[in-house]
Amino acid sequence: MEKFLSLRDNLYLMFFVSSIILVVCFLPARIIVDREGMMFSFLFDDMIDGKKIVLFDLADDESIPHDADVVILKGEPNSWNPKDLAKDLKGKWVGILEFDPSLDFARKVVLLKGDNKFFRVHTVKQEEIKKLQLDEESLFHRYKRAVIERSVEVLWIRNIESKDILVERLTKYFEGKITSFPAPPARAPKFPRWTLLIPPLFLLASLNPLLILVAIVSIFSKEWFVSLLFSISTLGAYIIPKEKWLKLFSFLLLSVSLSLSLSDVYHINQIMDFRGVKLSLVLLPGFILLKGLWENRKNWKKFLPVLLLFVPVGFYYVVRSGNSGWILNLERKFRDWLEAVFIVRPRFKEIICYPFFWLEGFKEYDFLRESFGSIALVSLFNTFCHIKTPVVVSLYRSALGIVIGYAVYLVLKRILKRFLTSK
Repeated sequence: MEKFLSLRDNLYLMFFVSSIILVVCFLPARIIVDREGMMFSFLFDDMIDGKKIVLFDLADDESIPHDADVVILKGEPNSWNPKDLAKDLKGKWVGILEFDPSLDFARKVVLLKGDNKFFRVHTVKQEEIKKLQLDEESLFHRYKRAVIERSVEVLWIRNIESKDILVERLTKYFEGKITSFPAPPARAPKFPRWTLLIPPLFLLASLNPLLILVAIVSIFSKEWFVSLLFSISTLGAYIIPKEKWLKLFSFLLLSVSLSLSLSDVYHINQIMDFRGVKLSLVLLPGFILLKGLWENRKNWKKFLPVLLLFVPVGFYYVVRSGNSGWILNLERKFRDWLEAVFIVRPRFKEIICYPFFWLEGFKEYDFLRESFGSIALVSLFNTFCHIKTPVVVSLYRSALGIVIGYAVYLVLKRILKRFLTSK
């Protein structure tokens, strides 16, 4: 047993040291690329002439103008095949509309085209402005967020009343970052990305040496191998270290390693996504919850009311983890206010859950507290799953979550201490 523990500790130490070395060596190159990738250009309705710059509806069967230099894809694909369209668009600039029915189809076309002549477009339609009651301030934050958090290459500003003011504000805010249309995609940093897979392999081996067999998946799919490798490694980052600060730092190292390992052209420009997002969100909290229920299986009825609450909360947690989640207008205003204060909005999940990560002493209910608190760590990991986000922005957002969450913990701890003492 002592030999096993010694081996486990040595493997974890190898994860810790190797990840620090690789992050220190390669992070600066990624930061430089992210800074260059912040360049963007404006697109206005009157620039789309249907000849040189074409807005192409995939629901139509019309052919693409031969003389077109730029083709922006939109709409639900009808009879088009990605291979055929990729062939027709070879050598042309292709625009990919965010949050549009054409998104997945357009990304397939770009992958098949393979010439890296593409750009992402963020726009807000007039019907969306009316439906969500977006004012000038809300629109400014929408477009600003697209550049800061997703490094979008093109901001398409529609013909709205506040158009000139909006363009002026964005130009002033992003001074020196505006270039001619269309802005090119970010390039990939030049370092051996495969080396960033070494630290999580050490972490998996420290958890259980048999887990490195997940490498077999790489024979069939590199993307799924990376997703499984890093998602399962979150268990090791939490279970192996005993001190809570070390757990947190291990998660941070693992998260940055993930972002660096997927810093290729297609991931860094959101043509491809990290596939293990949902798995990474539920794996650790679910493991802690099920482990705690098993250890308390003789008294499981005592936890039934709490579990009935956990099911809808857990469902809401997973559903709200993507870009398609719904938010109330009041919450949107509050988010915009937080962005105005902090530039990047800290994640609510972390602010709420970090205090439970630090708190202790819940006796037989402690595994519920621990499961809820672990959501803060997987939220931190999830931040870096969005490879398109500049890594400095992800680091800053994570630091905000840690600092604010820890401050809430200190306040909550003092309140609980005073309440329990008086009682």
